[in-house]
Amino acid sequence: MATVGISTSCFYPMDTEKALKTALDAGISHFEVHFSTFSEITDGYLKEMRKMLRHYGAKVHSVHPFYSALESAMFFSDYSERRFADGLEIYKQFFHAAEKLGAEYLVFHGGSTIGKSRVMVSQDEYIERYNMLFECGQIFGVSLLHENVYTHTAQTPEFCRKLIDYLGEKALFTFDNKQAHRAGFQSVEFIQALSGHIRNVHISDFDREHDCLLPGKGNEDFSAMRNAMSGDDGTACWNIEVYDDAFADAEEIGLSLHYLEMKLNEAEKSKLTNN
Repeated sequence: MATVGISTSCFYPMDTEKALKTALDAGISHFEVHFSTFSEITDGYLKEMRKMLRHYGAKVHSVHPFYSALESAMFFSDYSERRFADGLEIYKQFFHAAEKLGAEYLVFHGGSTIGKSRVMVSQDEYIERYNMLFECGQIFGVSLLHENVYTHTAQTPEFCRKLIDYLGEKALFTFDNKQAHRAGFQSVEFIQALSGHIRNVHISDFDREHDCLLPGKGNEDFSAMRNAMSGDDGTACWNIEVYDDAFADAEEIGLSLHYLEMKLNEAEKSKLTNN
């Protein structure tokens, strides 16, 4: 059965622990935790979050650093290797935080394709540096997931496939359907290119006027998305990730979560029947 949760970023700019508590009180039990500042990855803060999660019997599957906006400049600039080394040390703190929360994955935006902080290294060097960061995460038992952010290098299936070709099983992804649409790709098309390598899904809905709605409020075909993930059966957590103007309260997110869960599980049952 599909695992469905939410990202605490849905409630941004609410304090992260308050966002988590709000969702827990609404009956939600699977999460991606979006850290918003360094004080939220200290051991004391994480200890309190673990207490809260244990009390509700909830699970954190992935974490998302607030440092995403600086990943391009830290890891893929043409500045000296000193900056890359410092970036690894910073991300050890995020990997440590993920480990403390029991999360298996850390979401990575990677290199930007626009602006002054765009990628300034070759593709081969990009992949080598990404591999070094992945290996750093493995020390903590945490796997790096490259997200297909539409203004970044992984915005196309072609680049993601190159990561897979070079890194094999170490090339793992967070697939975000709104990011795929913004880059001009259909969800199923992108998912098929990453089949077997998706471990996390940022999910939302869309219609002709809006590209970030709660699941069930638009036209996305979630059953088709689930069917396209033939190589990722039972491995990916589907986390609703929308902005705070897309819903009225946590209860509305909860209803959307149950709708999404129903659609995904229907697709799974249909697949099993047809096989």
